[in-house]
Amino acid sequence: MPRSIFITATDTNVGKTWVTASLVSQGLASGLDIQALKPIASGVNKHGINEDVAALALAQNIAPTSINYVTYQAAKAPDLAARLEQNPLSPPDLLAWLEIQQKQTDITLIEGVGGLMVPLCADKQKTWLVTDWLQSMSNVEVMLVVPLRLGCINHALLSCEHLKYLGKPPRWLVFNDIDNHQSFAETHDILLPALQHILADIPEILHVPYDGEAPYIW
Repeated sequence: MPRSIFITATDTNVGKTWVTASLVSQGLASGLDIQALKPIASGVNKHGINEDVAALALAQNIAPTSINYVTYQAAKAPDLAARLEQNPLSPPDLLAWLEIQQKQTDITLIEGVGGLMVPLCADKQKTWLVTDWLQSMSNVEVMLVVPLRLGCINHALLSCEHLKYLGKPPRWLVFNDIDNHQSFAETHDILLPALQHILADIPEILHVPYDGEAPYIW
């Protein structure tokens, strides 16, 4: 059966793309039939390129257009960027595109956008958040990326509790030490009993050291 992993985070700019690119590179190097997608992206550079999409495409040596459903020009929340461009997201079309893409390989990594509660569509008729997107995909596994910094335990637990409520508890928690705090051990010791209070099945808790490599999960 094809396998899909949705990679989300407690916030934006905390390393989702770097983790996703590292995981797909590792998988390809190990001979896995794997791909990484960035379906929704916001913001382009002076060359008209979204750097997250470009990074994932480079990790797979493929064209950026093959892994991206829509890129908005403005570096803003997707719904706001879509309004500025008068190009609203169509959830059914996105899900149909994803379904086709997921059939191409044994394993598909799907990088989300921002955090769990980012609005993708928000108007009087329809509000569709990243959580709605996640719930629209059956049998998807969840990886939660967390920046290793002050406040991360609270943010991780809030996200885990909401994922549990959605029926999508995370399989992995990846703590990314992007600021070189070197505080993973004590964070883990405090986090673990709190997670046991929230979740029946404890996710695998992984650590990305400063300037290190993403954890190998395959």
